[in-house]
Amino acid sequence: MPIRMDNRKFYDARWRKFRLAMLEAAGNVCERCQKPHRLLNVAHLTHDPADQRFLAVLCPSCHSKNDTTQRIAMTRRTWAQRRGQLWLSDEIRLAPFPVRTWPMALRQVELF
Repeated sequence: MPIRMDNRKFYDARWRKFRLAMLEAAGNVCERCQKPHRLLNVAHLTHDPADQRFLAVLCPSCHSKNDTTQRIAMTRRTWAQRRGQLWLSDEIRLAPFPVRTWPMALRQVELF
């Protein structure tokens, strides 16, 4: 999947160096299917490029399988919005996106 413009800032020279180190540490094989592949990806398992805690080296097939549920959810949301779907709250509307991208007012949780 291509890198979205608003996420390009996360993929600089440090990221490329980090990515190469991850590929070498994984022995240039997919961490899920354990097969070697010439085009391995470092996948964000949480779909948040700012969160580097949950990364895995995956072949394109395993990467696609990992992203399927997120891709389906985002496609459904896009189609619903195009058809005029209204969300009950901003929290529901923004749910599939990383909290760090939410407006500051919505990040504050009112417990009581």
